[in-house]
Amino acid sequence: MTKAQKDKLVGIYHEIRDKNYYYFNLDSFEREQFGRNVDFFDEPEEYQIKMWLRLLGGDGYNLLYLGAMLALQEDDMRYLDDALYTVTTLERLTMMSTDWDLLSVLLSANRFDDIKRIFPKENVQSKIGGGWLTNLVMYLYYGEEAWRAEAVDTGRRYSESKTTIEGKAVVDCLLSLVDKDFDRFSVELDNICKGKRRSNEFGENKFTKQFPFFALGLYNFARFLYGEEVENIALPDDAGALIDLHKYQKANGYATGKLIVDFKKSIPLLDALLNIELPTIHLKYDNKGKGYIDIDRYKSDVIEITLKNFAGE
Repeated sequence: MTKAQKDKLVGIYHEIRDKNYYYFNLDSFEREQFGRNVDFFDEPEEYQIKMWLRLLGGDGYNLLYLGAMLALQEDDMRYLDDALYTVTTLERLTMMSTDWDLLSVLLSANRFDDIKRIFPKENVQSKIGGGWLTNLVMYLYYGEEAWRAEAVDTGRRYSESKTTIEGKAVVDCLLSLVDKDFDRFSVELDNICKGKRRSNEFGENKFTKQFPFFALGLYNFARFLYGEEVENIALPDDAGALIDLHKYQKANGYATGKLIVDFKKSIPLLDALLNIELPTIHLKYDNKGKGYIDIDRYKSDVIEITLKNFAGE
């Protein structure tokens, strides 16, 4: 992007910041967390962790777009790469996002190892009851041929349903990866960008529409799956600033970013929570054998790991 284009987007961000509850800068994000902590900092550590798991659930995407604005303002895509990494952690910790929201940032952040913790192979997709997105990502990631028919069928039914331009393009991108049809994949990446710019979905505005994260995320996923076979595919021009982010990620060997904030001195327990190795999600089963995500076990695992991390074990 040109400097003029970047400056224009930064201006739009500041224009809509208050209306959309976006952060002014990283200090404002850190101050908000410190202000929250004042209400319970003297409570037992386990209680504090539980509170953070509730409170952090609404922060992710406002922090993501702050990272996007800072990347443009400072001409440094590290901010957006680190924001994607951080938001993936927040979404995984709080378990409050949809698969769509989580996977858009996870894949854009190149955090592919997280897939096996969120959707471990033993949690067979039919037992999770996941939809087309979960089914297709799991099939492509694990390559279990027995899952192909269900994944493709749910994907095609969604593609043929009445949905958004972006949603149809995302599913068609994944289906093209199943077939290794990279020409079609390239076309659908372009459709994702076009669909994002025309989106009227809740939470979209004239700033967010400039960031078709699923286009970057699915490009990264294709590269992860097929390596050199997709090297000649380019992100569409409509990907805007994400083209600059892609160049940054490529120059860094597609290594994952890091947390965009540091609470080591201000809120050490929160810092310990944000830096844990996130646990695997397990299922619990009803009397009919249907599996559900065991939220209580997951939270218990997060608390246990965080306390050990905080104690320096």
